[in-house]
Amino acid sequence: MNIQRYIFLAMVFIGMNLVAGCNKSSPDGHDGHDNHNDHAGHQEQSNQGQGDHDGHDEHGDDVVRLSPAQLEASGVIIEPLGGGEIASHIDLPAEIGLNQDSVLHVTPRVWGIVSQVNRYLGDEVNEGDLLAVIESPELGEAKIEFLGQIQSKNNLDVEFARQETISKNTEALLAILRQEPTPSELRKQADGLRIGMNKGRLLSAYTQMKTGSVNYAREKELNTKGLSTEADFLLSQELFYSAQAEYMSVFEDIEFSYQLALQEAKQEAKIAASSVDNAKRKLYLLGLTKDDVERVENEPNENIVRYELVAPGSGQIITKHLTPGERVGTDVPVYTISDLNSVWLNISVYSQYASLIKQGQPVTVIAGDRIATGVVEYIGAVITESSRTANARVVLNNQNRAWRPGEFVTVQIQTEKANVQRVVPIDAIQSFEGHDVVFVQHDDEIMPVQIEIGRRNDDYAELLNSDIAIGSNIVVKNSFLIKAELGKSAAGHDH
Repeated sequence: MNIQRYIFLAMVFIGMNLVAGCNKSSPDGHDGHDNHNDHAGHQEQSNQGQGDHDGHDEHGDDVVRLSPAQLEASGVIIEPLGGGEIASHIDLPAEIGLNQDSVLHVTPRVWGIVSQVNRYLGDEVNEGDLLAVIESPELGEAKIEFLGQIQSKNNLDVEFARQETISKNTEALLAILRQEPTPSELRKQADGLRIGMNKGRLLSAYTQMKTGSVNYAREKELNTKGLSTEADFLLSQELFYSAQAEYMSVFEDIEFSYQLALQEAKQEAKIAASSVDNAKRKLYLLGLTKDDVERVENEPNENIVRYELVAPGSGQIITKHLTPGERVGTDVPVYTISDLNSVWLNISVYSQYASLIKQGQPVTVIAGDRIATGVVEYIGAVITESSRTANARVVLNNQNRAWRPGEFVTVQIQTEKANVQRVVPIDAIQSFEGHDVVFVQHDDEIMPVQIEIGRRNDDYAELLNSDIAIGSNIVVKNSFLIKAELGKSAAGHDH
């Protein structure tokens, strides 16, 4: 209450006292009564005074009589006693900290020399924003290996495709030969079947076999008719059998080898594809994205060592440890990014209160004109040896950036909530003659009643007095004025 309010209330009570004094004084002027009558009047007044004293004995001196107008003018508010809810809490120290679940430590995946810095301390960044550029020989070597594996795979893919064509055509040619066509029919049917040098081997062996067969048949017929010598017959027979054996050997060799060549080409192409995948995985391990890898084949040579350090998430840069020309490695973060839209409230819970703190309990933190609420989300299981406290944590919404990590605050943790029959505001309770009292109004009298306090918090208290009936009129605001008036009455009575 400000000074003007106190002056106003003092003037009200001075006026109240003046009115009370005027009511007790005799009127101006006298009607000429004699001394006896005056004495009788004095005796009557004395008796009346004694009667008033007896009234104080009945109710005690601790009674204040104020009219409704006087109560209203002084700001005294009287309300009926009733029940309500009382939430108990404890006050504990706490520190605002970063939400460690949203803190990003940005470390290069490769060592190199910083060539460009794009984001600085305090900048807000989004996921994927370019933070810095590093020239990395390690990355360049990995890209070169990747490009080499791609070239090797392309070559082996071509060879595999060629072997597939050869295999298909060889299969067709062998099917034709199994039908034993004439050499002229074979040439027509084999035309367009590309199988490489094996085609010449097969056609040559087949033709020699067919020619030998014809010569052998002719010599056999002539020998039977006696028109040929036995030597010529045996020579033709030998040449035929030799050509037949050669053809069968070539046929079986090609039938086996073309399938083997196809399997080998297929296996080599598969291994080459695996090598490309491994080289690609290495680039991923060095921090490149899928889009980055796809661009490697077409990027200019000067970008072969370019490593782009990008933000892994959104937030504000709270630390930066790199400058152009500096050598950076893979073991120390060069940026720290934190999403400050939420912060942690790290509460130090003294060991004697540890059993009272539970997950889900409401928490209020007030610092000046800043107020925030939350619930206990984590309670540490260990008491710190140095401070003898446990750690409890609350996540606070900080979208307005009202809370700064590192700031010390005091929090209120609600430990109990109970519905009670008799509740009064803390302002209704006064200490009077060494006891806690509330002021109860009966008709036009206000008197103190000693109380026993049960549960309480900063705003309300429970009355354990069953003798104060529910519904009794209690002074709930500016009760100190009633106490002050009682003090003045007591002083006047002693005088």
